[in-house]
Amino acid sequence: MNAVVLNTASGDRRFLLHGADQSGPPLPLVVMLHGTGGSAEFAADETRWPAFADAHRLLVAFPDGLPVDPSRPPSFLSNPKRWNDGSTQPDEPDDVAYLSQVIRHAVQHAHADPARVYLTGFSNGAAMCFRFAAERPTELAAVAPLAGYCHVSPASVIPPVPTLYIVGDQDLLIPLNGGSVRVPWGNRVVERPTVDASLAKWAVALGCSPTPQVVSDVDGVRAERFAGPVEFARLTVSGLGHHWPGGQAMFNPRIAGPPSDRLNGCERVWAFFRSHRR
Repeated sequence: MNAVVLNTASGDRRFLLHGADQSGPPLPLVVMLHGTGGSAEFAADETRWPAFADAHRLLVAFPDGLPVDPSRPPSFLSNPKRWNDGSTQPDEPDDVAYLSQVIRHAVQHAHADPARVYLTGFSNGAAMCFRFAAERPTELAAVAPLAGYCHVSPASVIPPVPTLYIVGDQDLLIPLNGGSVRVPWGNRVVERPTVDASLAKWAVALGCSPTPQVVSDVDGVRAERFAGPVEFARLTVSGLGHHWPGGQAMFNPRIAGPPSDRLNGCERVWAFFRSHRR
């Protein structure tokens, strides 16, 4: 895994790039965004994307968010790295522009295929997926947010971006039915919307129906589709808390809920991605 430093409007920022042998045709690129308090290294370890990438000849980029106070060292609880996902942050840092630079670097210097660029992320990283797809839809072939909210409210996303959303029904930080949630950052109680309301907003922006139809409900994985001009699917995993499905489960279950191996997140996300190209 190589560390790459980019000069951005927010200063020098780095990301990790993991990839197979870069000979032959250009490779698909998966960009993986960590959640609040995480890091590029944490995302790589937690999700197991590097081993999956080696087995499937993919490039995977792990960008780093910035700490809330960039003048101090990052800390999971007191100064977490996070993404400017359109919720409460100001206009800076411009994480949309930074992620575009990550993609351009991988295309120009790491043999990534510009027609097969995919964005996935967890929690706050999932929210950043929605924001990036809303603002730079022409740069992506598909997006897969996991266990996060859509904070942005675009009137429309043109062209609409194929979307796969995954969440667990035991997620203590992204509860399906919304409500009051105590978050570890500042030990605060915050009000969460329902997952349905968040996804309905995104569906309308894509030109899809805001009400999904159940496609299957097998082995604890409920699959739904939002009918429309582009594929928009939702998977709800029984027994899964606030963890990457099938990952290392390094987040405290007392805060996040239970881990689960019922679904392999990398396998399911890649199965969705590989059927789409720009």
